[in-house]
Amino acid sequence: MLQFEKHYHEAVKDGVISLAFRHWDTLKVLRGKIYRSHNLGLLRVVDVDFRKLRYVTIEEINRSGFETMDEFLQSLTETSDLDIDYEKDRVVRIEFEYIGEDIENYKKAMGNVKDSEIFSIKEQLLVLEQNNDTPWVRRTLQLLRDNEFLSTAQLEELLNIPQDRVREFMKKLKSLHLISYNDLKGCTITPLGIKLLRHFYGWPIEG
Repeated sequence: MLQFEKHYHEAVKDGVISLAFRHWDTLKVLRGKIYRSHNLGLLRVVDVDFRKLRYVTIEEINRSGFETMDEFLQSLTETSDLDIDYEKDRVVRIEFEYIGEDIENYKKAMGNVKDSEIFSIKEQLLVLEQNNDTPWVRRTLQLLRDNEFLSTAQLEELLNIPQDRVREFMKKLKSLHLISYNDLKGCTITPLGIKLLRHFYGWPIEG
């Protein structure tokens, strides 16, 4: 149901692709449910609804991995068993997020970890801090907790760190399941990130 060609996989994992459109008669996926995408991993459906095809925007097309309406319609036609009428037909709009290759990664991001795993993550973060001139981990997690979503440009300004360094740091936090990333909204803290913040070297949470 939620399958993607291999050349789209990295974009899905990075959050660049976070929308999909299907020419279905009924809703075959449900909001909040997790589905396995073949050779890709697990996807959680954030929102799903019908949309008139003619009302699909170019921004939505870009978020689904296409640059132009023509490319989008060609792909939709190729994957549909029915002829498509641009003016009359409706499609299923699916907003989703990539949550990892297996359910254990998802559980970890949701904060379902043992104390020993918390300790291991803290040790890895300590090494990351020691390898950089500017302390950034705790401050980053606090900013994401307080603001829900922040872009790398916003984090660059708030942390006073160059954007390429911010991107590098966010990849490290994402690999530890402390944050998630959406190309449209930016970075957000996970329940594990919040849990880690409470234990972060014994520091209390500000605010």
